Amino acid sequence: MIENRNKMKNKLALLLASFLLVSCVENRRIATEPTTFCNPLNLDYGWGCFQKKEKKARSAADPVIVLFKGKYYLFTTMDIGGYRVSDDLMTWKDVYFNPEVQASALDVDHYVAPAVAADDKYVYFINFTRDRTRKTVDVIRSANPEEGKWEKCGEVRRMADPCLFIDDGRFYLYYGLGGTQSTTFFEVDPATFKEIEGSERVLREYVTDISQCNAGYQFGRREIYDEIDASAWKGKFRKVPCPEGAWIVKNDGKYYLQYATPGTICNWYCDVVLQSDSVNGGFVEQPYNPLSLKVGGFIGGAGHSCVFKDKYGNWWQATSMWVGNHDEFERRIGLFPVSFDAQGRMRTHTVLGDYPMQLPQRRLEPQDVPAFGWMLQSFRKRCTASSSLPGFEPEKAADENVRTWWSAAGGGAGEYFVMNLGKRVRVNSLQINFAEQDIHPEAPKDSDYHAYKLYISDDGKDWELLVDKSQNKTAVPHDYIELASPVETTFIKLENVHTPKEGKFALLDLRVFGSGHSDKPGRAEGLTVVRDMKDERYASLTWNKVEDADGYLVRFGYQPDFLNQCIQVKGNEITRLLVHILTKGVKYYYRIDTYNDSAVTEGNVVSE
Repeated sequence: MIENRNKMKNKLALLLASFLLVSCVENRRIATEPTTFCNPLNLDYGWGCFQKKEKKARSAADPVIVLFKGKYYLFTTMDIGGYRVSDDLMTWKDVYFNPEVQASALDVDHYVAPAVAADDKYVYFINFTRDRTRKTVDVIRSANPEEGKWEKCGEVRRMADPCLFIDDGRFYLYYGLGGTQSTTFFEVDPATFKEIEGSERVLREYVTDISQCNAGYQFGRREIYDEIDASAWKGKFRKVPCPEGAWIVKNDGKYYLQYATPGTICNWYCDVVLQSDSVNGGFVEQPYNPLSLKVGGFIGGAGHSCVFKDKYGNWWQATSMWVGNHDEFERRIGLFPVSFDAQGRMRTHTVLGDYPMQLPQRRLEPQDVPAFGWMLQSFRKRCTASSSLPGFEPEKAADENVRTWWSAAGGGAGEYFVMNLGKRVRVNSLQINFAEQDIHPEAPKDSDYHAYKLYISDDGKDWELLVDKSQNKTAVPHDYIELASPVETTFIKLENVHTPKEGKFALLDLRVFGSGHSDKPGRAEGLTVVRDMKDERYASLTWNKVEDADGYLVRFGYQPDFLNQCIQVKGNEITRLLVHILTKGVKYYYRIDTYNDSAVTEGNVVSE
């Protein structure tokens, strides 16, 4: 009997070893040292939003990333209740505060929009508590944040959306949120965090009347949710914007103060930049605003951000991107390259900013994403599935829209999704964006993980295993897979092994990147621009349809060499757009680029 049991154990061990070996071999096709990433970031987002208490959605927002002693630390709103640490900005590990500072760091099980900064000795953390009865909040610091060891080092007044800025050993605080608070500044003593008397001043007055806003990028809060065209809203904007999220950086002797507008629950969430030669005043809004804008494509929003320098000297912006499916405040984190040109103009590169971007561990030159060249293969491709819920059909996982999704009828192993790419294409990477469908908030924490298998096929019948993540035990809601070497395929199948929290198998989108081996799309001709002279915040654009395009990139800016704004128009059917984010008194230049599954074709620049 004992001998038989031992034989059975040995046989099972051999089977398991064989399975793991096969899995290991298959996963060798994944790049072991990836040099790309894809927005939104693939983090194990926490279950918590502002409005609803059911916690049926993952969310994080208002990111702060600081570099301290060679490691990056990421802090985010309404997330895991701790923070994350990384060596490379790609792979993150969760860390939690020690019990001695729990009350200082958290509001029950989370924190909101904290101020975080680092000097040579410490990382400092100040929570924006939503407890309005508190007059002061603790300042905590850590010389060893990787181990979660923090201590109290002072107190400051309670502030909304605080930003701590350290400049040449002096500590400054900036804050302000919503339609009743201006962006305000004051200095504190670094040793005690006591305010320096007479240092407080207002840097930017809050907006009281939307009709008096000089710039149209203040429009959009709670009004223009998904739309990229403002035709239905012209003259109807009523909501006062919600300026928030002050952040400041210093580059080449100049200070750049950012704030977010018009409010987080729309695709038009963006950052505005003001520039000064002084840290404590004289800030002027720049004519090339907004600083960061991501409208159109799979996911939109680029507001309430932090700008930081990595260990190689590259500038980056970590930002809030909007989802809003299960809760208006359901959000994700994005990362974009930032540059400063010879004229001191600051730019966040968001063009096709949810396509793969380069992140090699070295100094690099910031560029627009199209210059990298891995283009989208999955837009509007024919899809089938093992089953579907009514209203959640398979094609919704191929529409480049984070606010629609496919869901299987169940969450059991074996449910599958198949995408027909229509032709043989080159695949360099994939982004698997899982949706939360009918999850059980009270399900055990250890059930919160995704496990799956990914197959490729030339005919949709004979399948080859490409990636095996059947043994994965972590949450990967936006799993991004860079292949060690590209593959050619016509069909892709995603097979479920496990869904988180007893939910159904569901996809926001299965996104495939590489080349469709197509010719470059034709150039967009016939661009005409009509600026509204009664309200210069608007301009109407029209252009000719390009048959072989998958969509258009509407580029514009205040100088022909600085077309830093971009609105992505998916599909080639739409050939007109009403832009509403212009600034009165500023002349603009425009260009329509076309893109398809293989390339981008630049258009001709037209002035007003």
